[in-house]
Amino acid sequence: MHSNLSVSILISIAGSSFTFGQHDNELYNDGALLHIQAGTEVHVLGDVHMTGATGLLENYGLLKTQGNMYSDAMFQQRGTGTTRIENSDVNTTERQFIAGSYAVRGGTSQIGVDDGSFYNLEVNNSHGAVYLINSGAGGTPQYVADVRNTINFDPQGLGPNYATNIVTHDIGTTGASAYPANGSGYTAEFGMMNATAGPSNYINDTWHQSWGNNMSTMDKGYIIGKHRRAISPAGGTYGYMLGLDPSTNVANNGNNKGFQYIRFVFGANTYDVLGGYYEAFSPNNTMGAAIECGGYNMNDFWGDRHGEWIFEDINNVNGGEYEVRIWPQDPAVAWAGTVYTISKDDVFEYPAPNPLNNQCGPSAVGLGRNGFNGMGEFGVVGGITIGLGAELINISAEGNNDHIEVSWSVATENNVSHYELERSLDGETFDHLANVPGAGFSSVMQNYSYNDYAVQQGQLYYYRVYTVDFDGSGEHSAIVSGSINNDDLPGSGMAMSLYPNPSTDHFTCSFANHIAGNLSLDVFTITGQLIDQKYIEVPPGDEPVFTINCSSWTPSIYTLRFTNLQNGSVLIKKLSKE
Repeated sequence: MHSNLSVSILISIAGSSFTFGQHDNELYNDGALLHIQAGTEVHVLGDVHMTGATGLLENYGLLKTQGNMYSDAMFQQRGTGTTRIENSDVNTTERQFIAGSYAVRGGTSQIGVDDGSFYNLEVNNSHGAVYLINSGAGGTPQYVADVRNTINFDPQGLGPNYATNIVTHDIGTTGASAYPANGSGYTAEFGMMNATAGPSNYINDTWHQSWGNNMSTMDKGYIIGKHRRAISPAGGTYGYMLGLDPSTNVANNGNNKGFQYIRFVFGANTYDVLGGYYEAFSPNNTMGAAIECGGYNMNDFWGDRHGEWIFEDINNVNGGEYEVRIWPQDPAVAWAGTVYTISKDDVFEYPAPNPLNNQCGPSAVGLGRNGFNGMGEFGVVGGITIGLGAELINISAEGNNDHIEVSWSVATENNVSHYELERSLDGETFDHLANVPGAGFSSVMQNYSYNDYAVQQGQLYYYRVYTVDFDGSGEHSAIVSGSINNDDLPGSGMAMSLYPNPSTDHFTCSFANHIAGNLSLDVFTITGQLIDQKYIEVPPGDEPVFTINCSSWTPSIYTLRFTNLQNGSVLIKKLSKE
């Protein structure tokens, strides 16, 4: 028997009202005001349709449907009642879905203005999921369903096996479901438009079970796909229960896709509404390794194996700093790092140049980091090994008219407090000359220099640099020599001239005196990259001369570092290659 309840006039329903049957027993509101009094239950065993610019549901009681819910982008909804989606009596083998625009169509300013959202929503489908279908209705069709007060994932209190997830995508009809591999593939969005911070707006859900813990083995109820939340301007703690599959420990190309919990802690802000999803296939390894977390080499990027959390500021207000904290479900490949930190938009340091080096933890579970502003992609980066203190790749001493410039370049720094420059007249006994502050932690080249004006004409001076870590430990560099106007003084042990300079395919090294020991030659680019190394055997005799082949070098300016392998003395020269 086909029996529709069509509503085109004002109706007040008291007591209990039932319509029986399958999907042909439906409730239609085609542009009228439908009022459900407080204490009243309306049970619809078929579908519910809400349409029309004048269509308004004032629900102060309980509206329960065992079919599907349809809406257009003009229908409005008010009241403090509850809507329950359940198939306990009929349609028990079928999925249920919400289609259309049961949503706040815009930001929080549109609540009660352009608003088809539910006040309280309860979901309890026998398949364990209620699906959202983006039918293209309205100016923002991705917002299919919003809640203004609470959502209850298990209204009957039957436990995790009976709890219902919200799936923001239309998945098949019956039987096995195929979920999109990434959150970006979900076409709808579920919203919590109650701006109250904390977990109280979500009832019988995984969030309550995981508040402060990693409960990746319990998927009681959460949002599968996309979820947005209203944010109070006063701030507070806001959690997002995100995932890509309702079952636990489901691996997909090395990515477990179940419950992925992320939390934001805001101070005063102007974010209004934030939307997010979880992207399983989102590598965060484009930034390159860096020294963080008190000296660890952060080079284990978990985006390719675990994924990232992706958030957007829906209303583009982008205002206020916050802390982000994550509770990832364990990936298929075990977490292997010693320390972990969180990257945003594939960058370690945010906001630059503040490295936030202490924002690290021994576990990826409950890992937090603060000082962020603006939304983006959040991923996990691990560090396993301790980096070197300072990788000094070049040091030189060049004479000028009235001073000697001592320069050194460092490829990376880890825990470096400062550099102590030392000077000697004989190359053996050194005195402290100056302190030069270090960068501390750095994965990019740092260049340092000091001008020594306390020098005399005709005197050869020796220099070395002592790198000092924050714990007081340190190490010396190689020794270099220089003098005013002439850093190749006879008797220095390494007095030499280069010609031709500029050179094309070769150049000659001519020493002014005998060298006691063989030499090594290191060739550096202007950025400090080592491109060539040579070993030079010194034959007996006075003033040895050598020819060096440089035909394979790219035209540029190069730094040549000659080291006497017997006494460790160093001579630095510049060569132009054409």
